[in-house]
Amino acid sequence: MFKKMAQNIAESASEVIGRGVLVTDENGIIIGCNIKKRVGTFHEPSMAVMRENKPCVTYSEEAKKMPGVYPGYTLPIQFFDKVVGSISITGMPEEVERFGLLVQKQAEIMLREQAFLESNLMRERALRDLVENVASYDGSQGMGDLITLQGKELGVTLTRCKDALVVEMKSWKDESSENAYQIMVRELRSAFSHPRNVICPQRNRRVTVFVTPNRLGTNDDILQNIEEAAKSFVSGIESKGIKADVAIGFPATDLGGLSISLRSARDALRLAGQLRMSGVISARNLTSETLLDMLPAGRREEFANRTLAALIGRGDYEEMRDTFLGWCESPFASGEVAERLAMHRNSLQYRLKKIRALTGKDPWNFKDAFELWAAFVLKNISGEETKNGE
Repeated sequence: MFKKMAQNIAESASEVIGRGVLVTDENGIIIGCNIKKRVGTFHEPSMAVMRENKPCVTYSEEAKKMPGVYPGYTLPIQFFDKVVGSISITGMPEEVERFGLLVQKQAEIMLREQAFLESNLMRERALRDLVENVASYDGSQGMGDLITLQGKELGVTLTRCKDALVVEMKSWKDESSENAYQIMVRELRSAFSHPRNVICPQRNRRVTVFVTPNRLGTNDDILQNIEEAAKSFVSGIESKGIKADVAIGFPATDLGGLSISLRSARDALRLAGQLRMSGVISARNLTSETLLDMLPAGRREEFANRTLAALIGRGDYEEMRDTFLGWCESPFASGEVAERLAMHRNSLQYRLKKIRALTGKDPWNFKDAFELWAAFVLKNISGEETKNGE
């Protein structure tokens, strides 16, 4: 790590003080210098500095006796109480000595910041590996103990996690995508602030969360609390010009359940996009759609096209589809449905009768209604897959 950033340390320190600066490793070899041709050469004064762990000056008379050495002031660089190299300022000692503490501290601060950054990056990579191992967990393979141990090494107790969420940033304003994503992650950490929650930023502007409940309760209680926190999070980032979808998986009681929860959240997020849903999406509200999605693509398309043959291609297809799917949410409350769809109750009845006349399927007959619902859903799924080139 020190060798990788030595050139940056030398150049930034030189810019700050307006003097020549070089950095050596523990063997006195220059590994960073504002004059790059000096990199790789030996700097003799650094050896005594590192051996005695204290700064020293090199005057002109001494420098003449050491090849490639100039007058200056040399100091040790410490990293966690260990001398890892030295930093030297070129110039008359009485002029550059006053810069000594500044450049030494700047170098050590940069080292610590880099170490902190690399440590965080390593932890994020390890968390991503853990998340993928949970997602691919198969109880029959006997890998549960290894995954649990992997979690413990990261300070994560997977058995306490009762649900999985997948968050995806969809759009943003007034920020670069990276800045918006970092804002979203910070807001997510605030919304799900329990110290045992696992919040893992991932690629494609997504974040995976393993939730540990703030208090014990039934699965319904836990899911309700999670949904409330998710809705608050979505609302909060919308006020910052960022839109995101949150998919909530099925509740879990063990590692196998957490694996199912994560996979169900991922499936729900994908299906929500295909079904034009947004905001907070619960996997338990998409159980039927998930089952339909398991059908072979050819069978799905064949069934949807056969059932909706008389509607497909009509200019009012989307109007009919949205009306019927809206009616399915409350089939015995026509007034409520009409109000939600912003139409008169008679208009709702007219469209439903029109669907019956065109398709031969009666919306008021359970079996026919289910076939129509399944066909519309499958058509939506197939349409989005075709649009995305899947």
